[in-house]
Amino acid sequence: MMGISSRWKGVGRLWIGGTALALVLAGCGGGDGKGGKGGTSSAPSSPAAGRPAPALASRPLAAEGGPARAELLSLTPSAKNTVTARLRIVNEGGDDLDLRGPLADLSRDKQVGGVLGMGGIALVDGANMKMYYPLSTQDGHCLCSETDRLPSGQSREVYAVYPAPQSRKVTVWVPLAPPFTEVAIPSGSAPPAPGQTLSPQSASLAAPVIRSLKGTSEGVTESVDEDGGDTRVRLSTDVLFALNKADLTAKADDALRKVAAKIDASRGAVVKIDGYTDNSGNDAINNPLSRRRADAVQNRLKSLVNRQGVTFQSAGHGSADPIADNGTDEGRRKNRRVTVSFPRPPLAAPPASSPAPTATDGKLPVIASTRPHFTGVTADGNNFSFAVNALRREAGGLVVLTWTITNETDATKKAEAGLAKEGTLSYSAPGATGARLFDSAGQLRYWPMQDSADVCLCTQTVSGFHSDLEPHQGVTLSDVFFAPPEVRTVNVELPWYSSAVTLKNLTIS
Repeated sequence: MMGISSRWKGVGRLWIGGTALALVLAGCGGGDGKGGKGGTSSAPSSPAAGRPAPALASRPLAAEGGPARAELLSLTPSAKNTVTARLRIVNEGGDDLDLRGPLADLSRDKQVGGVLGMGGIALVDGANMKMYYPLSTQDGHCLCSETDRLPSGQSREVYAVYPAPQSRKVTVWVPLAPPFTEVAIPSGSAPPAPGQTLSPQSASLAAPVIRSLKGTSEGVTESVDEDGGDTRVRLSTDVLFALNKADLTAKADDALRKVAAKIDASRGAVVKIDGYTDNSGNDAINNPLSRRRADAVQNRLKSLVNRQGVTFQSAGHGSADPIADNGTDEGRRKNRRVTVSFPRPPLAAPPASSPAPTATDGKLPVIASTRPHFTGVTADGNNFSFAVNALRREAGGLVVLTWTITNETDATKKAEAGLAKEGTLSYSAPGATGARLFDSAGQLRYWPMQDSADVCLCTQTVSGFHSDLEPHQGVTLSDVFFAPPEVRTVNVELPWYSSAVTLKNLTIS
């Protein structure tokens, strides 16, 4: 594989084959709010039809039929403790853009109002590990624009109404587009959006869809799940204990001291310790063994934790609740574990992040790039170049990776198959692309975040993704991770089938 380069010809367009894209994020003030209640969706518009609303920021939309982009117009408070996001979708390609899939919430079972709408555009509250989806009525109608085909060369303004998040600064997540990060919600209240027919003030609303977020990191000795307000440390019993034994090894002490430090930093009063085995043997052996191991970890943590008022609870579950496939050696290794759970410690203030990257002459900055040299079944990856455009920590503590893959040949090439999750993800995330970060100092690999419905905070390739890249055409993707502030330098591993394209020692800015 070639070394990392600070320059990369032919890459940097922030939308596929598009023109210059400004990435500067201004604070989100309320728009003029004018525009009455009209039809069921906003009508297509073009600059000739009147002066378009100014965009606060713009992102490429990797949707089939593009090039296209999503523009954030406003994020403002609205009636009954809600906030309303207004965006504009611009189709710059030569074909119609079908928006009935790319903007949808793929985890919902039914269509909204007969048409898949903007249900996938969400607000991410990184500080509180929550993801807010558009409100809907009790009979299933979304308080958001319906979406259908957007003709070539036209644009359409859309909106969605959300429960007000806890934080006053959030990330606006748009499927198939890099997220709009650090968007401030101003004070005040805005009128209904243009084209809005359902008001949260008068509509009979269903329960809000607010999902917790989970960030996962994995290592040989320990793995960590940051799940909503909880931290779960999964310790490998292969390190803690000898085979079929419940006596802690010498190596166990270092791992348990690290866990004890996290418990001391937590403000929770209860620590739960759960022991598990793989499915080897039977319940008569596995259940008592898992309980003795949980008790051994509990007793050692009691002596290591300095904070007063902590209650420990231990249990053994045998081979129940596997987290991996017991049919493989690796899966059985992951299932042999002791899990220590406690309320998530408050995060230290992250270092100040750099400004969002700005396109110059239609090109994104490139902080690292490479063109791989694979052999065998993954050799078609040699047709592409991979570049990292940004690796930033947002105000809520989440880390956002933006990267571009470009077809470097003179023929059309399909990128989707190589970017899919086969062989790349250790968890279930349908359609995920599966980029990851590796912290060599902590020996932990960070996977893209998911919400509680297993929706990945990454560019997904299952609905309307722009897969067929024309010669020298690129597509930009994103992944969001949970990594603590002390993690500042990582290797970025970009997926290609069961392999990875690695760019080393990149700084999180």
